Amino acid sequence: MIAMNVESAERRDAVLRTIARPERIDGLILMSIAPQEDELARIQATGLPVVLLDAHHRAVPRVVMDDVDGGRTAARHLLDLGHRSLGSVGDVPRPGFGFSSSRLRLRGVEQALREEGLAIRRDHLGLAEHSRANARRSAEAILARADRPTAIVAASDTEAIGVLEAAAALGLSVPGDLSVIGYDDVEAADFIGLTTIRQPLSESGERAVARLQALMAGHHEGPLREVMPVALVIRRTTGRPPAG
Repeated sequence: MIAMNVESAERRDAVLRTIARPERIDGLILMSIAPQEDELARIQATGLPVVLLDAHHRAVPRVVMDDVDGGRTAARHLLDLGHRSLGSVGDVPRPGFGFSSSRLRLRGVEQALREEGLAIRRDHLGLAEHSRANARRSAEAILARADRPTAIVAASDTEAIGVLEAAAALGLSVPGDLSVIGYDDVEAADFIGLTTIRQPLSESGERAVARLQALMAGHHEGPLREVMPVALVIRRTTGRPPAG
């Protein structure tokens, strides 16, 4: 097995140009990277079987999470608690990478709000490069407002931790003054009591490998798109909104 990390758009482009070499590998899993049409054509011309994991292309077998439903579930949990003013902290769009999970999760949040006749205000939305520090800065700008939201949905647990740091820096209690919900259910989420959306990450990796092995063996049956369900995990960072 050869694992290759992609830290920049330039690195992504270089990897997709050079990785498809049948004399070196028997199959390819692209994780969180959706190939462009010319890139996919170049890879498929080599005859290598390809499976996408947590990435989307209608012509390629893929194992994906239901990110829209995850966003809806997160927002629905907060709405059911009585929150009506929600903010969101997530990733700035990165067309060069092809990442879409943060955008899809936000779409799910917005869908749940629309069903209640609500929406996220522009000044309650913070998008930045994915990092804990950037999420903290985005959340501080949102929470410093007099009309701050009573809850924030973060696109990942890493970003949710940044939101918790921002709340602490501003003297806000969680969940008394602010509810926070993350996404992923990483190991640290349980330790800090973070309410989050759990993704079956190990299972999705296993499914992607199983599909690739089947393709390598010449078995092309099965759906192009396999969707893995997500689940709400309620812990200590969400509660009813503050009175008034």
